[in-house]
Amino acid sequence: MRNTLLLLILFVGVHQTVFAACEANRFGVIYCGRGECALNKAGDVLCSKYQFGEATLDEHGDVVCGKGQCATARKFKDIYCSTIEGGGAKHNRLGEVKCYGGCEKASTEMCESQEGG
Repeated sequence: MRNTLLLLILFVGVHQTVFAACEANRFGVIYCGRGECALNKAGDVLCSKYQFGEATLDEHGDVVCGKGQCATARKFKDIYCSTIEGGGAKHNRLGEVKCYGGCEKASTEMCESQEGG
């Protein structure tokens, strides 16, 4: 029982650390978010507003975010993410994006950028 509790505490601690993120912009200023962060083509940092969300670059080099994992549609035009925070997204054998809880387009509205303190 004690080992199980220890493993659970360790897993939760590591799991939360993996998803909260900080990133330095082109000037070395640190920005953080609840979810994954990415640098856009200008070197600015944007992070997902969602703790288990993803941040990724679109075809123009702009950061778009989602509530969960994201996957790019066939022709790298649209990026779709799970509508569920922390949900998965993957291509099926036909190349279509399928998401846990349904898919929605990734957007900059689901991103945030807060200077680390």
